[in-house]
Amino acid sequence: MSKKYITAIICLVLALTLVSPVFGATAAQPSAAGKDSSAITAFRASYDGSPAHALVGRAIWYMKYGYMVYGHQKYPQTGYIDCSNFVSLVYKDFGYQVTSAARKYNTVGQRVNGVYVCHKKGSTTRHILCGTENLRPGDIFTFWKTDSNGKRYIGHVAIYIGKLNGKPTIIHTVKGYPTAIGTTNDFTWWYGHHFNDVRRVLGNSAYRPGTKYSDNGPVIPNRYQMKSGPVVKPPSLPQGF
Repeated sequence: MSKKYITAIICLVLALTLVSPVFGATAAQPSAAGKDSSAITAFRASYDGSPAHALVGRAIWYMKYGYMVYGHQKYPQTGYIDCSNFVSLVYKDFGYQVTSAARKYNTVGQRVNGVYVCHKKGSTTRHILCGTENLRPGDIFTFWKTDSNGKRYIGHVAIYIGKLNGKPTIIHTVKGYPTAIGTTNDFTWWYGHHFNDVRRVLGNSAYRPGTKYSDNGPVIPNRYQMKSGPVVKPPSLPQGF
């Protein structure tokens, strides 16, 4: 085998390593993420005060003021959070009982039809998210993993923020940030390949500005697992997040 051929193989392996998110005992690795990204700025600019936007805003509040560390313990007692507990926590703030077990998210709400993953033109490996016109803020994205027998199950979930700066964006647990929460707007690799489906819990009235809704307020854990900064409650913030 030539030296040139070996070098090409090594480069390919390194490239796949760099673009393939790591899953397992840790949170998901985002394709593109950030705590104060331009996507969040765009969402603030489009905020309409509807229950759906309030729910997304709460998820953003937790990202900035929740000081969450990734783990599988109960957040109210420990300050640890994982993907399904995060989604469940946000929904429960507004009175919705949503499971905290990722594997059961195929039973949550109703499946959103017409959202799927297709390949980028001219590529058989790179993906794009299609049917985004059928999505609404607050929808729940599910992603599959495989068990030791090769059987698929829902292993990761996220909340849809909206199409921001022209890109569909989700908020969820991610790896490599001071807190457990970040945003992703790139479905090219892992998030496209492992996309399962989208679930909708909110009714039509939740998307109407001015619709009244109940808000139990954010959960403040008994203790934090990291040195926390200021915990500013939503009523003290513009738009509540």
